[in-house]
Amino acid sequence: MARILGDSESGKLGKKIYYNWHGRLCERAMPTHVANPKTEAQQAHRSNFAQISKLSSYMKEAHLVGFHWHAVREKNSTYALFRQTNKDCFTPDGEIDYERLVVSKGSLAKAYIKSATVADGVLSVSFDGHTYGDNGGDEFFLFVYSPTHSAGLLAEPVRRSVGKIALKLPTEWLYSEPSPDALTQSSINTIQLHLYAFLRGRRLRTSDSVHKRLEI
Repeated sequence: MARILGDSESGKLGKKIYYNWHGRLCERAMPTHVANPKTEAQQAHRSNFAQISKLSSYMKEAHLVGFHWHAVREKNSTYALFRQTNKDCFTPDGEIDYERLVVSKGSLAKAYIKSATVADGVLSVSFDGHTYGDNGGDEFFLFVYSPTHSAGLLAEPVRRSVGKIALKLPTEWLYSEPSPDALTQSSINTIQLHLYAFLRGRRLRTSDSVHKRLEI
């Protein structure tokens, strides 16, 4: 609908659109169609983008460290880099492929996870702590993500040479429902956790993250 503003008009009138540009009254024709196709491929793309955008928020503790060096160099945000890096991390069914997901990238040598166990609510992880040259001061970071609760937790980093790290898990992560006090042992189901490990060295340089799935 057009509006009359003094001696000028603005808005839609018939097949034309009127607008004010730098004090001048201008008009343009209505577009014949809107370029917004709802094809199956585009709908899938929009769904994937929405999932990755949410995941970037859930995993912010990890990518704020893991993508920091690149974000500074590229004058970008770690959120944007996370979404760009992981935009294709999906299974054919449209589910997130956590094994391919990246929370850190860089040129440092990777720190591989040797083992991971949970006992009494504590996650214990051992990793390759071999050091050489000037990498003895590298820090090992461990990020744990729970798809069931859409939440992640970043452990306090340790020196690479330590070779092991421990993290107290939230109580609710050990149960299939958010209220563990009302549950009995027989009602506990298998819980899936995704572990992401990476290194950070001098000048905040990082390594590519490695993934390990853990069921408890």
